[in-house]
Amino acid sequence: MTGFVGFAKQLVIGTVVFWIIFGYPLYAWGNQDLLVASMVSCLICAVNALVGGWLAWWAKDKGQTTFLKAVFGGMTIRLFIVLILFFSIVKLAELNVFSLTLSLFLFYILFQILEIRFFASQSSGNSVETREHT
Repeated sequence: MTGFVGFAKQLVIGTVVFWIIFGYPLYAWGNQDLLVASMVSCLICAVNALVGGWLAWWAKDKGQTTFLKAVFGGMTIRLFIVLILFFSIVKLAELNVFSLTLSLFLFYILFQILEIRFFASQSSGNSVETREHT
C-alpha cells in the first residue's frame, strides 16, 4: 500500500499548502460563504481523488480488463456522485453557488492532475520492475 499512502500524503500536503497560501485571501477578498463553499468543494474533490487513487492502486496488478473497468467505471460512478453531491448541496445548503461551482472545478482539476501523476508513476514503476526481473 506504499504507493497509495504516498499518493494520499501528496494529496494532503498539496491541500494544506493550498489552504496556507489561499485560505486567508479567500476569506479577506470574499467572505465566510466563499471560504465555506471552497472548503466543501475541496473536501468533495479530495475524497473523490482518494477513491480514484485507491481504485487505481487496487487494480494495478489485476488484468487489463479489470484495471480499465475499475478506473473508467470508477471514474464514471465518482463523477455521478460528485454531481449528486453538488446538486444536493446547492439545493439544501445556502452556499454561494458561483463560489461552489468555480472552486469545485478548480479543485477537481488540481486533484485530477495529482491522480494522473499517480497513474503515471504506478505504470512506470511497473515497467521498471518488469525490466529488472527479465
